[in-house]
Amino acid sequence: MKKTEIQKLEKKLNKLWELKCAEKWGNESCEICGGEFSCFHHFIRKSRSTLLRYDVENGIPVCVRCHYKIHFGEPIDEYRIYDQIRKQRGKKWAKYIEDREHISIKKNILWLKEQEALLTGD
Repeated sequence: MKKTEIQKLEKKLNKLWELKCAEKWGNESCEICGGEFSCFHHFIRKSRSTLLRYDVENGIPVCVRCHYKIHFGEPIDEYRIYDQIRKQRGKKWAKYIEDREHISIKKNILWLKEQEALLTGD
């Protein structure tokens, strides 16, 4: 199946988002436990907020173990981890994320291109 223009742009944006997260948050260690970095987790899950999907503020460097706990652990584990991140990053960051979490955005090619411009600085 041939990839659509949107799919190609989303793939590009995913890579750009990871690069920009590494610039902002580093990718040497897990922000939660200090273990070996594996990937960036979306603090507000992609399925919950289109607006925060490519927002670097929403990226959390995590190790495999913590990422697994967030997605498949007990709900109390996820709550504790998210509470820890909120405390570490501070009230200003938490307010920024919470203010944007419920804003509804229609994902389309125009919006994706706007995200690309934001991530590339164009």
